[in-house]
Amino acid sequence: MKTVSFTISVFILISGCFYQKAKPTDLYPDLSKTIKNQEQWQIDSYKKRIPNFIENPIGFDKIVFLGNSITSGAGDWNIRFGLKDQIVNRGIGGDITGGVLARLNEILYYKPRAVFLLIGLNDIFNGDIPEIEDDISYVAKNIIKIASNINKHAPETKIFIQTILPVNKSQFESVRGFYPNHKMPVNDKINQINLKLYELNSENRYTIIDLNSIFLNKTEEMDKKFSTDGVHLNDSGYELWRNHIKQYLIELTQ
Repeated sequence: MKTVSFTISVFILISGCFYQKAKPTDLYPDLSKTIKNQEQWQIDSYKKRIPNFIENPIGFDKIVFLGNSITSGAGDWNIRFGLKDQIVNRGIGGDITGGVLARLNEILYYKPRAVFLLIGLNDIFNGDIPEIEDDISYVAKNIIKIASNINKHAPETKIFIQTILPVNKSQFESVRGFYPNHKMPVNDKINQINLKLYELNSENRYTIIDLNSIFLNKTEEMDKKFSTDGVHLNDSGYELWRNHIKQYLIELTQ
């Protein structure tokens, strides 16, 4: 009887430990807490998307696409690459670098095979961060911080930092009917952030993929044929993106 009781007790203890490991309670951000520089529409988008992540966790041995609406807008990345349940979309419309930093625990826990990161445009496009001299460094350092945090806790995860895409002011104004005011042209700021990423990655700890240049037109803006509104991508834009990084996916899924 004692042996049976001991066996049952050990089983319950082991099962409890496994459950705690498999069902951690702190993988997702506390939605009652404010994230610096989030505007209300971004907060609303964040609060709408996070519960979906909770219901559909990443799982182990996955490839994660992490970013804002440009990443989210691709839908099921598996379909785009002809894969089955290997890629998880972790894009949130309107997200900023601070928002990604606040929701990294899920990624740190599941330690994916790879992370493809594209973030930073919303930090500067709507003027969420005051236009001070250091906002370029702020965004670039946050992007590297995201990569560093992943690398620290999931050293086997391959990290791909994708450069911020250009925008097309005239197309955005034509479609949206407005354009945010900026002291410095957004594309100039994007270029400086992208250059800063290479500088901060001088030891080549992460793979930087230049997405920006493949979307440029002759005037070095987002080519209208790839965009719905000068910022977001259409199917041709996603096809261009897919083809540009396809080799990395082939290597990861062989």
